[in-house]
Amino acid sequence: MDVNHPSLQDKVRCYGARAALTAEATSIVRDGQPSVAALNLDVAPRHGEQVQWTKKITVQLGEAELPLFAALCLGFLPKVHFKRPTKGIMIERQPNKLFVSATQGPGAAYALPIPIAQSFQLGVLALTQLKKQMSCKDEGLLLAALRGAAALYKPTERD
Repeated sequence: MDVNHPSLQDKVRCYGARAALTAEATSIVRDGQPSVAALNLDVAPRHGEQVQWTKKITVQLGEAELPLFAALCLGFLPKVHFKRPTKGIMIERQPNKLFVSATQGPGAAYALPIPIAQSFQLGVLALTQLKKQMSCKDEGLLLAALRGAAALYKPTERD
């Protein structure tokens, strides 16, 4: 079986009353270059016990955005907004939780809180993917680099 098959990739699932989030390890392949570790964030509406994954909003975090997500999970940033032309996912640190909101076009807006235990799991998944991106074995070095990069981050006025 292919070890890169999506069903075998590391993932974290979070469920709110009205929406759900899956963060899944993945990779990006561009123009025949070696693959780069990435992370997909999927947010979908939930009705009762059913999650409507066919209506999910997906944003893939690569080299530029994955460090920001990791910095948010580690408490180095208060808020990040991952924007695409027709969609986006905003994640904000709030007391006792992360708060995720995703929008796509008119009418598609989903939101959910992420409790502390799952925010920890998201942080571990993000750091694991960053270690793969950088071929870095030294966690202390990775954390110091994340802290330094987070100190440079200034959100735009629209964030």
